Amino acid sequence: MYLYDAEGHDREVELTEDRLQSIGDRSLVWIDISARTEEEIRRVAEVLSLETSSLHDLLEPKPKPRLDNYGSYFQFSLVPPPSAAVRELADGSAPAENGENAKTQTSEQSRIDFVVGERWLLTVHDEELSYLQGFRGQDKAETDIGALSPQALAASLLDWHLETYFEEVARIELIVDRLDQYILAEPSSKSLLGRMAAVRRRISRVRKILVVQRPVFYGLSRPDVTKVAESTASNHYELLMSRFERAVDEVERTRELILGSFDLFTSRISQQTNDLVKALTFFTVIIGCVAAVAGLFGMNFDPPFFRTGTAGFFAVTGGLLIVALVGWAWAKHKHWV
Repeated sequence: MYLYDAEGHDREVELTEDRLQSIGDRSLVWIDISARTEEEIRRVAEVLSLETSSLHDLLEPKPKPRLDNYGSYFQFSLVPPPSAAVRELADGSAPAENGENAKTQTSEQSRIDFVVGERWLLTVHDEELSYLQGFRGQDKAETDIGALSPQALAASLLDWHLETYFEEVARIELIVDRLDQYILAEPSSKSLLGRMAAVRRRISRVRKILVVQRPVFYGLSRPDVTKVAESTASNHYELLMSRFERAVDEVERTRELILGSFDLFTSRISQQTNDLVKALTFFTVIIGCVAAVAGLFGMNFDPPFFRTGTAGFFAVTGGLLIVALVGWAWAKHKHWV
């Protein structure tokens, strides 16, 4: 339990009923359970006097973003973005499908629950979340966080939560940029299509996780959530709704980027095919010309030149080679081959 005291010292304290009752107007308690253990959740629920259905939701293993209003407090849950980055795609190696899917499925089963009361905030999550650690780690001295309401603190944590999606989008954009470089440099690489498909699936997965949280962000800005509407944090939740929409737009834009990579890949493959067809056509013309000359000398006539013997044979063969080399050099100069 973290005690933020605007008139004293911010510190970690033991969770007790006496400690909760002694919280002043310029103090705030944040209770953070970093592992969803039933024993700890039940003990905290008893101290905070949570409803039975509220306790049941905290113990529910399935991630289901929701918003519930219990009058004296409100409760909601969210899902963080997949924590497994596609690093094998970033460094150019082939995607490890089984490993990636396993990590992503584990991350998608994770969630974070918020329970916001009068002067306390409870968070419960399945694993350590970097943005919660970052929030606590940014304070290098005494702060005035205790002067905030729990609703305002929850709004700040939600903003950090959305920031993780922006960071995920930035990582995916970096991967897409590197894929575009590979497409331009090695369009015939057999692993490129698989890499692009893996990134496409990841973007769809991030969008799916983000969009299902829309009812929570919209619901927190509604006036029927009295604990928010009556607090000074209502403006913060309206801004969070706008930031949520921006996060969805960023994910949609990233989907368009990977679609652009598919188009670039298709164009490069078509260009390679055209170059190959052009080269084959040119060499076919050269071979056809050589075959035509050879055919002329194979006709059943007896002009004097046909009686030159070995010297004539090597002269004709050398002439054909010179014509072929000159044609190839001209085609190379014109970038036909």
